[in-house]
Amino acid sequence: MTLFSEIIQSFLSRIEKDKDFFTYFELSDEEAMDLARKRASIYLHEAISIIMAKGQPSVDFTDFNLEVGEFNFELTAQEKFLLSSLMYEMYLSRDIAYLRCLSVNYTSTDLRVFDPSSARSTFMDMYKFVCNQNESFINLYKNTDRLSGAYKGIDYTQYTSIDD
Repeated sequence: MTLFSEIIQSFLSRIEKDKDFFTYFELSDEEAMDLARKRASIYLHEAISIIMAKGQPSVDFTDFNLEVGEFNFELTAQEKFLLSSLMYEMYLSRDIAYLRCLSVNYTSTDLRVFDPSSARSTFMDMYKFVCNQNESFINLYKNTDRLSGAYKGIDYTQYTSIDD
């Protein structure tokens, strides 16, 4: 069995520099971390939905015990990494709406000092890179055996005979 917390911790380590994700006013450090974990668990469930829709997994990622917070099977290292990467994509996708709001909040004076279009463009390039990378990870996952890691392929021997 793989605990959700193992995947969530991997994701949180990936975004550890984002102070906004971990800082909540009027909450203790423990309460703030608990809230960050709860937010991350939402990303985990979204990542599960994506891998079920696109990944064609040989296991059912919706086979989990929500009360205990664990999958009812052992995830491979590749599956843990894929879920964490998809969580990161979901995390970044939340900022797209925020970036669009920024474009209408600046005055012409602000734009002379700071051009937000460059920051938006850089962020969108990074987001597209993460999305493309995740598509590659999903394709790799679909085309490998989850336990052996060997590439799946067609066994041509079953289609040929000595008489051919």
